[in-house]
Amino acid sequence: MQSDFSIGDWHVQPQINCVEKEGTSLHLEPKVMQVLVLLASHPGEVISKDRLLNTVWSGVFVGEDVLTRSISEIRRVLDDDARSPRVIQTIPKTGYRLIASVSYRPANGKPNGAVAEAELPAESPAPPTHPSPNNTVPATRPHDTAHGRRWPTSVVPWIAVAAVLIAAAALAAWWHARPRHAAGLANTAYTIVPFTSYPGSEGQAAFSPDGNQIAFVWNGTNQDNKDIYVKILGTSTPLRLTTDPAEDVGPAWSPDGRFIAFIRLSSAGNAIYIVPAIGGPERRLYMMTDPTSWEYAGLTWTNDGKHLIFPDRLSNNSPSSLFSLSLDTLTRTRLTSPPASWDGDWTPVLSPDGTKIAFIRSPEGSVRDVYVMDANGGTPRRLTFDRRLVVGITWTADSQYVVFSSNREGEFALWKVPAAGGPIERVAVGDENSYSPAISRKGNLLAYSHGTGRWDIVRVDLRSSARKVLTDQLLSSNEQDSAPQFSPDGKRIAFQSWRSGSQEIWICQADGSDPVQITSFGGALTGSPHWSPNGHQIAFDSRPDGRAHIFLASPDGGLPYALTSGNNNDIVPSWSPDGKTIYFGSNRSGSYQIWKIAATGGVPQQLTRNGGMIALASPDGKWVYYTRAQVSGLWRVPVGGGAEVQVLKSPADGFQGYWTLTKDGIYYLDSSGSQSSIDFASYARPDRSVRVHVLDHEPTLLSGLSVSPDGRWLIYADMAEAGSNISLVENFR
Repeated sequence: MQSDFSIGDWHVQPQINCVEKEGTSLHLEPKVMQVLVLLASHPGEVISKDRLLNTVWSGVFVGEDVLTRSISEIRRVLDDDARSPRVIQTIPKTGYRLIASVSYRPANGKPNGAVAEAELPAESPAPPTHPSPNNTVPATRPHDTAHGRRWPTSVVPWIAVAAVLIAAAALAAWWHARPRHAAGLANTAYTIVPFTSYPGSEGQAAFSPDGNQIAFVWNGTNQDNKDIYVKILGTSTPLRLTTDPAEDVGPAWSPDGRFIAFIRLSSAGNAIYIVPAIGGPERRLYMMTDPTSWEYAGLTWTNDGKHLIFPDRLSNNSPSSLFSLSLDTLTRTRLTSPPASWDGDWTPVLSPDGTKIAFIRSPEGSVRDVYVMDANGGTPRRLTFDRRLVVGITWTADSQYVVFSSNREGEFALWKVPAAGGPIERVAVGDENSYSPAISRKGNLLAYSHGTGRWDIVRVDLRSSARKVLTDQLLSSNEQDSAPQFSPDGKRIAFQSWRSGSQEIWICQADGSDPVQITSFGGALTGSPHWSPNGHQIAFDSRPDGRAHIFLASPDGGLPYALTSGNNNDIVPSWSPDGKTIYFGSNRSGSYQIWKIAATGGVPQQLTRNGGMIALASPDGKWVYYTRAQVSGLWRVPVGGGAEVQVLKSPADGFQGYWTLTKDGIYYLDSSGSQSSIDFASYARPDRSVRVHVLDHEPTLLSGLSVSPDGRWLIYADMAEAGSNISLVENFR
């Protein structure tokens, strides 16, 4: 059923994922629309849950909770009540049926009956219901797929490829002039075509000034190093511009199309470079203060080509601000001044008319909104008030709207907001998990990235033979599960998950069965669960007001309550062995340090002075071990304060959560060798470690390890598959 149809008074337009009634238009996520289409194709019939899952999510392993959320979303949009249904009836333990009247009129104008299920988009066969640990099932998580990895090196002689690009110019001209297939939409005729489909992750698309080429970031065929590539539209072979082993991100074209600026993220220091767009020697322009991360990186040129605008810090402890770099003098001028305790300003994009800069302002790394200001500086104007994640922004060609990716209503999607301020609208194109949008100067082309991934909670048997460490998957999902923590009795696991459309706290049995959501903050990033010693409470962090605070909740349900507050960020709580104290990281002193507070509330007290992020108290209650932000290693300090001593050189920066304490010693992630591993060190001799488990690849960032109380099992979060491709929307308006 690809033509429009009606359900009662609602007009449904599947091809643009839209439902309309009396002038009111609402959008559904593409998968949710496919559920509605399948039900409407068989009105009055009971469609089993298995049939819905296998048809709509064919080739992707998901749980029934995804289907339940989809049905709830349809009911919300169509104003249906599950208790007194008028549209969709639930058949307990079986499935669903559409009980409202359905009518539609296909393109030829002749009435027709229900369309067969085969008319749904064709997909690959469904996976087994319970995939084995070796199954490689594709999935669909968004923006955080790639950052923190090292990606491969596949050297392409730039001179030869440049010749290919010149020869392909005629093909590109034909590609732009060829007839376009109309998508048959009510208001817009556009086509979505794949621009890249390489192994690994491609993203951060940037159009050349003439719109004939796109620069992008790719981690290569071996997925070990991000570099800058350029590809002419309509060709298949990209030109690789950079080959340095460091990460190269944030490509931006000069106004004349001759150069591409980018940011190199290196352990020696981050820097701004430019490289000829046809390939050639690169030139370093400026060493940055800020350790810019993958998804934050952003550069933009002024229209006269004389300045670059970029994010940087005055010092390591100051917020990120926007600066203008003169390419004549290589001096910088500060353009913005975010509040001192904030994460700061990122991802600047100049409007096509050169008068305004759109950017992201962030009080905390997981809370971002869109702002705009005059190109010469001045007071920024806030355009969004969502306090959600924003991953990529761009301008429409007329400089009237800012288009951005956000999880403001669940899955990442594309949205637009007037630059002068006003209502925010969903962009009709783009699947779920769409991010990093870019629009050509002519305005007829839009590019965006689409993320894929599979996340596992992996269990390691610590008592298995040294020759063969036994592992299995407790949880596997295309919606990110991470930060698992055993309960004190070892019978349950708390973890953070995107299964409900936003990150919340969930609990499951120790074998991974019966996952249940226990928080419902409705979009505010919520995570870092940690059990109290008696198992009666779970401490976690959440951001309902835009700043991170520590909350407590019962694992059996009920309303959480805030333990900390204020205009600062408190993150990643943990309990003392006696359950009387909670330790956490906070920037309330101006930089991230370890703080502690009574579990019953009170005034927080600062414990460290030289930096701290994630803390755990030793089982004997004498020490607090902790990692630091943007630094590798593990430290400890007496619980009453005092001298801070480094214990280990691991875990590495970016993996500060991958360690845990047991009565016998420390388990931690070691990334120093050619292959990451989980090692064990005793408290008495931390310099002598034992390798416990070798990982196939680096796990997800910042997550965590946990060991069962009996010492038998170790669990951690693993990003089993990750990737992204760039899609191109033709005839975009």
